[in-house]
Amino acid sequence: MKNVKLVCFDLDDTLIRDTDSVMIPCILNGKEKEQLTIIAREESGELDYISADHLSAKLFRGLVETDITDFFLTVAKPLDNIGYVVDALHGKGISCIVITVGPKQVAKAVCNIWGFDSYYGTEYEVVDGLFTGNITLYNNVNDKVRCLIDYCEKHNITPDECIAVGDGITDIPVFEYCGKSIAINAPLDVKMRATHSIDTDDLSGILRFIL
Repeated sequence: MKNVKLVCFDLDDTLIRDTDSVMIPCILNGKEKEQLTIIAREESGELDYISADHLSAKLFRGLVETDITDFFLTVAKPLDNIGYVVDALHGKGISCIVITVGPKQVAKAVCNIWGFDSYYGTEYEVVDGLFTGNITLYNNVNDKVRCLIDYCEKHNITPDECIAVGDGITDIPVFEYCGKSIAINAPLDVKMRATHSIDTDDLSGILRFIL
């Protein structure tokens, strides 16, 4: 492939583990128990994932948006050395972005903490600094590729200058768009769709596939 200009990261189970990007605002808003109930209903088949996310959004109501960045590291469980990886890629002139189907505000917090260049995610409505409990624009699996294309077009980056890093089925379309892909802590079916794979608690392990 050409010289790498961009690495695109998924968020849930790629950069953070165990506690996902929807649960984080619920915990910060004192609604963890209610969110666990929604998760159970989704896992039982009573709710599809989009309906579940709209119900979860109601649990965000009244949360101060800036609390996500301020208290993110008290709740989230990030992989080791995220900042080191971002700095190493920046040192080689490579941009780093986060694209998630989860809340855009959580992706923003990740960017603020570790210095990613941009972020995309589902739009959870905020008015006067507070979450309203509504989703105004859902970022689904196919939209992840649309977001990547949007960034690439704005920065004159071709698909073969991109590397995708992710763990799940929602990342496969992004893998297929990019010249190279890295499945991290992923199930076998996702690993088989990537050009490289790694199981690790330390994000710096991906650098050998990039630099």
